Amino acid sequence: MKIISSKSKIILAKIGITAYARRKNLGQNSLKTIILHKRDKILAILDSPLAKYSKEEQNLFISIMNTMTSKKPLIKEFSKSVNPKDTKELSSIIQMASDQTNGVISFGIPIDSSNGFIQAPSLSSIIDNPDLKKPLWEKIKKTLIEKF
Repeated sequence: MKIISSKSKIILAKIGITAYARRKNLGQNSLKTIILHKRDKILAILDSPLAKYSKEEQNLFISIMNTMTSKKPLIKEFSKSVNPKDTKELSSIIQMASDQTNGVISFGIPIDSSNGFIQAPSLSSIIDNPDLKKPLWEKIKKTLIEKF
């Protein structure tokens, strides 16, 4: 690495060129926060808290969840940090959180659906493409409603 003089640094700074810029994290230790939203005995996995979604997405989420829960459900929402590349870690977190639940549905976050979990599209993609509602409803009906 070549070191430049103070005079050169000042000249470069005056014309808007920085001699040193902090690099962003290159993903060596990137963690992603997921939201575990539990309503009665159904666990939903979201990529951000429900309050941060648009009103239309919130209404869609609530109407989907109301098909599986009571009208006044007991609601708990908490977050967990996971490495998105480590699917085993995500699965173990979901397994622990889904203890004493009747089902798990993930909105837009890839999960191992072989455990009876439902992999749903993100709420925004369901709103953008209403044709995604019917296959999602079929999965919910088959996996969660008819099962219990």
